[in-house]
Amino acid sequence: MAHAYRTSAPVDAPAAVVWQVLSDVERMPAWTRSMTRVSILDGTRLAVGSRVEIEQPGLPRATWEVDGLTEGRGFSWSSSTPGVRTGAAHLIAPVPGEDGETCEVTLVVAQSGMLAGLTNLALGSRMRELVDTELAGLVAESERIVREKD
Repeated sequence: MAHAYRTSAPVDAPAAVVWQVLSDVERMPAWTRSMTRVSILDGTRLAVGSRVEIEQPGLPRATWEVDGLTEGRGFSWSSSTPGVRTGAAHLIAPVPGEDGETCEVTLVVAQSGMLAGLTNLALGSRMRELVDTELAGLVAESERIVREKD
């Protein structure tokens, strides 16, 4: 059985600005407390197949592999430990009728595997808290960039 958490928020910034912030994953610790360290292990930019090492407060260090990427719209990555596979998606959608000046961001994390239920019981609330913190930081940083341009 899969365990999933999904959250969304409007962003008063164009999708291109949000993508600029989101896709520069090594800078995540600068705008969210949910990441302590993020390092791309293969190359310098996110790409399908890239491996990214992430350290988060209260969770073990993990290596994530990018398994989907649509330039300007989002990416997904996954990480596996014995008995648990965790996947996460970061999605950006422009708000129709707003001339591309606002968008909505959705973050999704899902776990599957034999030990997913136990992992969710032990770490689920912490993971949801980290996802919420990441979303709030992404919104704040994207909107800050827009304000500074004005």
